Formats: sequence, structure tokens, C-alpha cells
Amino acid sequence: MLRGWRSKAVHLDPDFTSRPATYGDNCRRAGRAFSLRRAQRGDLIVFLARLHHEHGGAGFHLVGSLEVEDALSDVASDPGPGWWDANAHVRRARATGSWDSFWVFKGGDRSHLFRRAIPFTRRETETLFDGTHWPDQRTELQTIGSYTRAVRLIEGPGGEWLRTICLS
Repeated sequence: MLRGWRSKAVHLDPDFTSRPATYGDNCRRAGRAFSLRRAQRGDLIVFLARLHHEHGGAGFHLVGSLEVEDALSDVASDPGPGWWDANAHVRRARATGSWDSFWVFKGGDRSHLFRRAIPFTRRETETLFDGTHWPDQRTELQTIGSYTRAVRLIEGPGGEWLRTICLS
């Protein structure tokens, strides 16, 4: 572990190691997650990470996906035992007594961490987001970060492409 991170609080979320896989977020307070309140059974939540290459340089990569099977919404008190028990948000709230209306999503059987990260470049960005604008004064990573910072509903051919990539 890097020295500067030893005293930092972290959590495993999404959690693809537990069964079922889960993902938690605060869909009321965190602007980036606000649209997750509309997630329904069968929807796919895809996780993107900025990774640094072994020989320098960084890039965005798709790293996992969670196919929504169920959701526990606006958790303001202990929901009792259930599929959510291993989720980091539930565990933290049980340890601290702080129930702040977070949401927990249960992943179906096809939810998984990818065996290999899938590069997410300008080409993939343009596949998913119609009319992508690439300002001259911004780097490719900055522009991709702007388009992917918040959770977005992707429909049509871009959504079909994403499902094919993530669930194959």
C-alpha cells in the first residue's frame, strides 16, 4: 500500500467478490449518482477507472459491470439481514450508526469484474455519446472524464454495444 494511503478510509465498492455482487452510492446527495434512482431490474451499471500503464501514461478503462437485479433504496435505518449484508455502505452504517439514505444495488449472475480492463478511448466515447465535442484546449482524458463523470443512461446502438462488450 502506498504510504500516503495507509491512514485513509476506503471501501470495496462495487463488490464483485461477494455473492451477490453489490454496489452502493448516495443517489440523493451525490450528483454523479442521481440518475441511478431510475435504475431498474436488467439495467447495467458499468464501471470505468483511470488506470496508469506500466510504462507511463494513463487511460480510462472499463473494469466491471453490475446487472441490476434488485435495489435497496434510501436506506435510513438498518434494513435487517438480507442480500445487502456484505455491502460496504451497510457495513459502515452498522458500525457507525450513520444511515444517510444511501442506495444498494444487487447484481445478477452476469455481474462481474472483467478479467482484463478494456481501454475506453475517444472511439468508445463517440460510440456512446452522440455529438461528442473535443475542445482544443482539453486533453482527450479530460474530455472523456467530462462525459463519464456522472452516471448516464445509454440507450440505442451505444447501449447495445456496451451490453455486448460487458456481458460477453
